[in-house]
Amino acid sequence: MQTKRFRNLVFIILLAAVSHPVNGQESPMDNAVRNEFQFNGYTNYWHDTYSEWYRYGNLFKIAIPNVEKTIMQSKVDVAADMGIPGLIMQEGFLNGLLSEPYDLLDQPDRAQLENTLGSGNALVLVDPGSALGQTLVSRLPAEVPFPEKLKSHQYGAVDLKRVNAFYLENGERKLFVVSSTDENVRQQLNKQIEHTARILDKYKLHKGWFGAETLLKSVTCTKGHPLEVIGAGMNEGNSWFVFSGYMDFLAKDELEEWMKDVNLPVVTDVGFWPIFGCRDYEGLQVQYMFTRESWIDYAREKEGYVFRQVWDTAADRFDYDGYLAIEGNKEQIDNENVPFIVHTGRLDQHVLSGMVLFIEKGELLTRESMWEAILDRREVGVLEQGKMMGPALYRNAMQMLLLDRIFLEEYFGDHIDLKAVVNGYDVEVTISNFSERAAYGDVELSLPAGITADHAVIPVDLPTKSSKVLHFPLKPGKEATDHTNPVAVHFNMDGRTKSTLAILDLPQALSVHRLLYGHAPEVSYPVTIHNFTDKSSFPVDVQVVDAENERKVIYKTSQNCETPIGTFQDMLFKLVLPAGNYRVKISALGVEYKSQLGVGKAEGKPYAYALDLNADGIDEYRLENDSVQVTLLSTGARVIEYIVKSRNDNVLFKLWPEKAIDDKRPFRKRGYYPYGGFEDFLGQGSMETHQVYDAELVKKEGDYVRVRMWTDYFGNRLEKTFTLYGNSPLLEVRFALTFKNPEANVLGPQPILELGEKHWTEDVFIVPELDGLQEYRMKPEKYYGRLQNLKEGWNAGYDTREDITFIGAYPVDQPLFLHMWMNHPRNPEAHHYYVEFQPWTPIYQKSTMYFTYYLWGAGGPWENGVETLREMNLITTR
Repeated sequence: MQTKRFRNLVFIILLAAVSHPVNGQESPMDNAVRNEFQFNGYTNYWHDTYSEWYRYGNLFKIAIPNVEKTIMQSKVDVAADMGIPGLIMQEGFLNGLLSEPYDLLDQPDRAQLENTLGSGNALVLVDPGSALGQTLVSRLPAEVPFPEKLKSHQYGAVDLKRVNAFYLENGERKLFVVSSTDENVRQQLNKQIEHTARILDKYKLHKGWFGAETLLKSVTCTKGHPLEVIGAGMNEGNSWFVFSGYMDFLAKDELEEWMKDVNLPVVTDVGFWPIFGCRDYEGLQVQYMFTRESWIDYAREKEGYVFRQVWDTAADRFDYDGYLAIEGNKEQIDNENVPFIVHTGRLDQHVLSGMVLFIEKGELLTRESMWEAILDRREVGVLEQGKMMGPALYRNAMQMLLLDRIFLEEYFGDHIDLKAVVNGYDVEVTISNFSERAAYGDVELSLPAGITADHAVIPVDLPTKSSKVLHFPLKPGKEATDHTNPVAVHFNMDGRTKSTLAILDLPQALSVHRLLYGHAPEVSYPVTIHNFTDKSSFPVDVQVVDAENERKVIYKTSQNCETPIGTFQDMLFKLVLPAGNYRVKISALGVEYKSQLGVGKAEGKPYAYALDLNADGIDEYRLENDSVQVTLLSTGARVIEYIVKSRNDNVLFKLWPEKAIDDKRPFRKRGYYPYGGFEDFLGQGSMETHQVYDAELVKKEGDYVRVRMWTDYFGNRLEKTFTLYGNSPLLEVRFALTFKNPEANVLGPQPILELGEKHWTEDVFIVPELDGLQEYRMKPEKYYGRLQNLKEGWNAGYDTREDITFIGAYPVDQPLFLHMWMNHPRNPEAHHYYVEFQPWTPIYQKSTMYFTYYLWGAGGPWENGVETLREMNLITTR
């Protein structure tokens, strides 16, 4: 016993000894090995780079720019681009000079200078070798010799002419000095000063991001909602944004409405390379524009603008409105009299590029004045590290202001940094003061209709170099649900305002399957409630009415829901119903929603079982009846086979269990991978593609059979339930998504169709679009896609040679649109012929989102299948 106690004591002592960091190590940086690396010279061009190399644990290694030295080198590069390579300007020189009147003195003597300073400020052009010059240069700030210390390659030139611009202060008087041994250089700099002053007198500067990209309307993923992008840009002083991400043009009206909702004077526009600025984008089919003429003609018809690459000589014979500017074409952008745009890109690419437009004072910034400035070349493109392109008239003025730094930081409010995020219903605002003086003012919210706050204004006192975090609890009403709500945040100080944006994106208060089928006598009906009220307990009422006579109540029930404000609760209702067609009315919290329900008779003898078709230790699942044989993969929770027994044909393209021919391509799993079957786009490559789901055979026999599959993507839950009903071909796929990652904002369920022996021109595909039924066929020579706006929620395919039909049905009002893709072996991701029809469906958060897709395959004409689904109440109409 004593030995055991001794061992326990030793263990406790050792535990205490190791429970604290050894040698006080708390940060990896304490153990990182740092080396500096720089290069000043010629590879295939002259340039200067400054880096810091870090090693950690010997094997972890990373290189990052030396920020301080890179900034200093950028000053040398900017001066060289202006044609004054030896210029060193003290920061604040220009800001101080232009803020008050001054007298210009060229090579004055001491008496002249003292006389002038007696009545005001002075700008003096001097030779440092003169008596006065020697006196003034002796007062130069200590940091001026930095280019020699940097070893900038420009300072190796034998004919370099140094020119220093600095200022001296004595009380309220300021003396601004331009010192150089070369009179021409002194005059050249003075001309730039005067030129910059004239530009600032005439124009107002408007920063913006052209070609900012989001994927708000796309199944592919990237960081950044448009409002998040605008908020980040506003924090940098931007006042206009042109979005060009894939399908961003669909958000044209939304962007304008969001700005109006919170009274922001921010200009927005959209486009998709190479066209921008159209009055609308109705009918734009970006995957069906095969020629340059098609893009140009569309832009002209829609009163928009079309751009080209500088280097694209094949574009020379066409009439374009301007260039896309890149760093490698600076020479042409600077010197050719052609308008240009600079592409900003995505938030995860750090939005390092932008533009500055020059709009005459007194003229408002509007969409029209923005485009006028671009087309008139009153613009400067600003790239990473302050590199600039554009006409020298405006570029040199911006370069002078960048060398000054202080002017631009004051002009765009950059000394105040404003960030805002919404956590739950709480707006968290972080405000930081980077200036050398204290900042005083009010932080104020501007809220859209449907949202209130008890306290929308908070006074703030920010000492120099400090930050504060503020909280504003929001109170949304029902008008704010099922809506993206912008929240503008302003810091009002000294008659000026700095602003940013946050987002309160709310789901439907009542989330249900908008279209559902089941067998009598009982149908499971899931409902999720998002509670936006201050009630934590409330009733949820469900009423089932006849589809043809909604005053005829067939069944009603109620449950009590308990969930705090800002949270959601999943509920399950059991609806006891005879066969028939119904509307389901759900009401809670003052909100009502209607969905469509078909109930069939409990008949037929389908069966289901597990099997391992490829001997990999992971079960597949087969659902079968007299009409079809369906095979499910746990990998990706996909339908890999849907065999129509009367035609002995799998209507779905299938590569599995074979691997793609380019399976060993680097990072292959990050691209689209063609397993085949009925699967989903959830990113591209989809996060689902290779994920092995948990699976449960819920019901293996009876009037229906069912398999449930589910997985968790790092806190994002996705569940699919597959049900084969009776002896019919009807396969139901129920989706339930409880997601938290905002970049995963669109789901694209898709049957990958290969009707008959092969996908070919005998296959006709029918889509009920807003302007009527449209037919499509594959093109053997090319792939193409189309965006389709639906009148009814279905699409059909028919093999005219082998008499086989496929129909997909889904709620018409839930997807953004139906996306058709006719694939071709030239596709670098999938080297096969097939067709996809994807209802691109928004994913909302702070709730569980439901969606249903119905697969129907049979022999005979497609019209028969659509009519049968209509009789089952599975065709929805807009």
